[in-house]
Amino acid sequence: MGIISLKDSSCLYWLGRYAERAYTTLDSFFDYYDSTLDKDKNSYRDFLKRLDIDDTFGDYKNFLQAFLYGKETFSISSMFRFTYDNALVLKSMIGSESLAYLELASNVFHSHKETKNLRLAFMPVMDYLLAYWGCIDDHLAFGEAATITKCGKIVERLDLYFRFDYDSNLINREFDKLCHLVARVSRSNKGFCNTTQLAQLVDVLAIENSYKDRLDETLTSLNKLFEELAS
Repeated sequence: MGIISLKDSSCLYWLGRYAERAYTTLDSFFDYYDSTLDKDKNSYRDFLKRLDIDDTFGDYKNFLQAFLYGKETFSISSMFRFTYDNALVLKSMIGSESLAYLELASNVFHSHKETKNLRLAFMPVMDYLLAYWGCIDDHLAFGEAATITKCGKIVERLDLYFRFDYDSNLINREFDKLCHLVARVSRSNKGFCNTTQLAQLVDVLAIENSYKDRLDETLTSLNKLFEELAS
């Protein structure tokens, strides 16, 4: 594939992050969505707190529209837009089929703005996002481009897993994947990963669930792992 420019490397990294953010945030959202419908109309506030989003919505109905379809950078609608912007730059690298699945996911998502049963309506959205990832994996296969995208994907997944108290086995499994990817690239590119931040994450995850008491520190280290790509 040749040498990948810094611009393309950054797009690959954020392609991984934004696509994963759309998928995993929606997945986590449904737990709070069900709780809000069945038990507590204010449970969405805990969801916002975990994502470090200020509650300026006033009530659940306003939150729902803003979080799903608003223009704010944290909305799912924005996640689709950011993913598409990066994917478009990389079209020749990731293939037209990948873009098509992303557009399908986005179109179905936006077509259900007035739907009441969101869980049922968004199931095809989740499926199309998985198909999108399958196409990207197929086109990139191995090499530096695939590694950069997967690093972005796993960093975002871990960020959300930490915030939403996912099972420690899931967290450690994803972190092991990340370490394997970093080790593969570091042989040829010593500056690819911030090893100081990586060592801090190793230290935190060595003790089960200790990240919960050091969450800010853990998230900071995670998001500084690939500072050059994230800039």
